Amino acid sequence: MGMRRSLSRFDITCLGLNAIVGSGIFALPDDLYRHLGVLSPLAFLCCLLGLMPVAWCYAAAAGAVDRSGGPYVYASEAFGARAGFGVGWMCFANSVFSFAAVACGAAAYTASLVPALAPWGLQKLVAVLVVTAFAALNYRGARPGALAVDGFTAGKFLVLLVLISVLVPRVSAEHFQDLQAPALGDLGKATFIALFAAQGFEVVPVPAGEARMPKRDVPFAVLSSLAGASLLYIVVQTVLVGSSGAQLSVPGDAPLADAARQIAPALGIVIAIGGLVSMLGFVSGSALGTPRYLYAAASAGQLPRRLTEIHPRFGSPHFAVVTTACLAILCLLPFDYRKLIGMSNVAVAVQYLATCLAVYKFQRGKARGWRALMPWLGAAVSLWIFTEASLEELIWAGASLLVGAALVTLTSVLSKEPPVPAVESRE
Repeated sequence: MGMRRSLSRFDITCLGLNAIVGSGIFALPDDLYRHLGVLSPLAFLCCLLGLMPVAWCYAAAAGAVDRSGGPYVYASEAFGARAGFGVGWMCFANSVFSFAAVACGAAAYTASLVPALAPWGLQKLVAVLVVTAFAALNYRGARPGALAVDGFTAGKFLVLLVLISVLVPRVSAEHFQDLQAPALGDLGKATFIALFAAQGFEVVPVPAGEARMPKRDVPFAVLSSLAGASLLYIVVQTVLVGSSGAQLSVPGDAPLADAARQIAPALGIVIAIGGLVSMLGFVSGSALGTPRYLYAAASAGQLPRRLTEIHPRFGSPHFAVVTTACLAILCLLPFDYRKLIGMSNVAVAVQYLATCLAVYKFQRGKARGWRALMPWLGAAVSLWIFTEASLEELIWAGASLLVGAALVTLTSVLSKEPPVPAVESRE
């Protein structure tokens, strides 16, 4: 029994926007201001310009493939099953890290609204309940999960537009005349931080096997979601700087809500609720997309076959959904939000690099001009991400890859046969 093709262009575009506009824009503006001051909107602009070649590669690859799995499928076709599994596993690791990070962020925003939930243990309990609830929703199939993503996406954009409309009249030129702004030497670090807020477009091709017209709709959704979300970020950061100024230099878990609270306490509550809605929307999208990596790898015989089982009633890869939720819970218990986003950035760079190189191989000898240049630009940006990561973040990414290698080896031994490639190599 195959998965149902129930996702429209609107659904998968919302999936991309929802994956990008998650917790980052609600949690990171003050971090960016402390690095770049009035120049902090440049961090989001650099992310947009740097990631566009990467997104173009995803769009080019998605236009030729209509199966679920995204970068896993692209790497398998270009470099073989082993490389494909390595890339797919890092896609999965990135998604699990992000899933766990934003669940922690949602718990923190819940505590800002309900102070009784502020103790560490209760926040972890709330994060576990958030993961569990959305895993249960997506257990019932892609369509219920996609409807939740659509609703959360609309809600979070509405809240951000309300915030912008309130702050714009308060923008003052004086706030942009801060001569003590940090030097552009911090631009690289700030851009690395902003990367967590900008990533997410890469999940759009993952459920392509459940899209109605994947070769037409997925490329559109990849590029439009990155461009739309990044432009919104630039506007939000600019009006925050112009209206709040040095207030952003004070560290906080909810900078957007804090800025709104300076205007009116009620507005602060509205924005805090909006931040929680945004994070819940991201978690909903993670619960929908992340299990598809396990499904694709298990379909290739590289992970236990049980992960490919489709629920006879709901048409969902239900064992993959449950496994993903359990791993996200294991990650969120020992780590906090900021540690998880650094680990996520390194893991996402692996799939960016692999997808760009796969597109180069697919179009080698066929593309000319700027089309031939785009994969190399995307690969260069991917390599740059590694240079900005800390040693600890690189170690955790490497450990994640080793866990994947151990699992595929164990699966091969237990099945007493070598893994079966998902697709034939093009070589």
